[in-house]
Amino acid sequence: MRCFCLMLIFLPGFLLAQSALELGVEAGESSSSDARLAAVDSASGYVARIDLNKPGQIAEALRRAEAHFQSKDYFDSLDKPVGPIAFVIFGSEVAMFFKQNYGMYKTTVDLAARLSSLGVIDIRVCQVSSKAIGLNRDDLLPFVSPVDVGHAELTRLLEEEDYSFF
Repeated sequence: MRCFCLMLIFLPGFLLAQSALELGVEAGESSSSDARLAAVDSASGYVARIDLNKPGQIAEALRRAEAHFQSKDYFDSLDKPVGPIAFVIFGSEVAMFFKQNYGMYKTTVDLAARLSSLGVIDIRVCQVSSKAIGLNRDDLLPFVSPVDVGHAELTRLLEEEDYSFF
């Protein structure tokens, strides 16, 4: 009987801990996630986090932006004037946003064009990277903006414009 009572005392805590683990939340994380939410709410804008030399991350970031656009959170945030999510592309990945490579990257480019036309994202392509792989700025797809140096633009958005990573 004593063992059964102890089990009943600890069972609710165990179940709460178990459900938190199933949701991917660890003890003590709620305060840090609250801090992240506060940081996101106070951001001037957002920039997509994309690692250099991982072109699959561009498509993944675009899908996250699309999911955000389709969420209730996006429409709730319309009261707060935050512009589109900036995608600053540099390195060899810039190639996907040039007319001559459209066929190779059609699915990703079509998603980017749709999100751009809806005002969800703003794609900026590094001209230094473009020139390094022999591409001309005149061949950029129409919804893409050139920037002189991609890394400098990313730094400017984060430090001067107070953007946060999306």
